[in-house]
Amino acid sequence: MKSKLNFFQKVIFAFNIFFAACLLIAYILPFVPPKFSAFLSILNLGLPVFMLINLGFALYWILRLKLHFIVSMLLVLGGYSYVNKIFIFKDKSKEQVKSSLKVMSYNVRLFNEYDWIDIDNVGQKISDFIAEESPDVVAFQDYKRTDGLDMNAFPYSFEKFKTKSSKIGIAIYSKYRILNKGSIDFPNTHNNAIYADILIHNDTLRIYAAHLESLKVIPDVKQLQKENHQKLISRVGKSFMKQQEQARMLAENFEDTDLPKIVCIDMNNTPFSYVANQLLSHNLEDAFIESGQGLGKTFDFDFLPLRIDAILNEKSIENIDFKNYDIRLSDHYPIMASFKLSD
Repeated sequence: MKSKLNFFQKVIFAFNIFFAACLLIAYILPFVPPKFSAFLSILNLGLPVFMLINLGFALYWILRLKLHFIVSMLLVLGGYSYVNKIFIFKDKSKEQVKSSLKVMSYNVRLFNEYDWIDIDNVGQKISDFIAEESPDVVAFQDYKRTDGLDMNAFPYSFEKFKTKSSKIGIAIYSKYRILNKGSIDFPNTHNNAIYADILIHNDTLRIYAAHLESLKVIPDVKQLQKENHQKLISRVGKSFMKQQEQARMLAENFEDTDLPKIVCIDMNNTPFSYVANQLLSHNLEDAFIESGQGLGKTFDFDFLPLRIDAILNEKSIENIDFKNYDIRLSDHYPIMASFKLSD
């Protein structure tokens, strides 16, 4: 291999170093609170893109027999643990059990209240989907009461709206009895988190439905290009800082109970973000990483599939299956995790 570069290749390598630096920063950011630098935190959203760009640079230098491929290749290989949070490369064997608990999480975007998709009776179609998949517990984010929603199979429920006049809320529906319930009540936002202590046979679990601060970004690159970039960066940065505080409040509630926990959450952030690390540090694991397969997409950002919804469970609860669905009835896709119940 040769190391000498011509002028054009020097320009290419300069861009290579820039994107290598971006990827390195993105690797570090999950350990840096957004309040330290909201601007830098935005780079974390681009981590998968930076990895692909660096992989492209590495292949470019390999094809030209240049040792310069080492920079990007080492960075890409060093980020395998991040890739595993959005894509599971191998099929995982599913344990066959007699008794399991199936928990679904779904941001339903107000059941198409504002006709963002050209589909009628979205509430009824979501009801039919849930009936077909037959979860034992369903957690809804971006929830509202709607005539089309039929949840009669779930005799127990807990709805929470931030104000009496607010349409936007969050809800938990359960086939098992709810013994206790409560709300975290995030300040200065419509977003919120609730929990329900559910009696399952002789055990009690705490199930959370959580919705962290939205980034308030239209998932269309052309539309984003029309926005004032400074205002966009400022808005996203403020949302990250709110998410940090909301995750802290949620984690504090974790410490207030000894009950095993399952957290159904729309993070509005990536699984390799600071807030994800903050929550997982409380003896939780990511059900998708444990039992998922393939691409963990839960949201489409134009051409970029994102996994911003997750089901986290206490490590003492055995996760045996995880499903991603490709049903287009919201701007999010539903997910469901299955857990082994004691005999």
